[in-house]
Amino acid sequence: MKLAALVLIASLAHGGEPVVTPVPAKQMKPGYGVVESVTEVQMASRDRSAAAGGSAQAEKSTRPMYRIVVRMPDGSVQVRDLDKPEFKVGDNVLLTNAGDILPD
Repeated sequence: MKLAALVLIASLAHGGEPVVTPVPAKQMKPGYGVVESVTEVQMASRDRSAAAGGSAQAEKSTRPMYRIVVRMPDGSVQVRDLDKPEFKVGDNVLLTNAGDILPD
């Protein structure tokens, strides 16, 4: 998680929204928590595969996304990416197995 924070800070220092990669499904765990931050980001997408002879360089998506950081009761942090800013800091939410965020 520290690496993600450093990437976020570095992206902000260069101006505009930070460019982030999608959160891997294996890092998503269900449960209840409190929204700790909501940050507008640009999602990095890989248009061409290096295996197919293309470049593996990430390019940013044209549509804005919102990275939601949720503090869980055990002190851990879960991160989700949404296409609408549906939640605000302090909201109680439920994180589902499918990776969704629902109001609690």
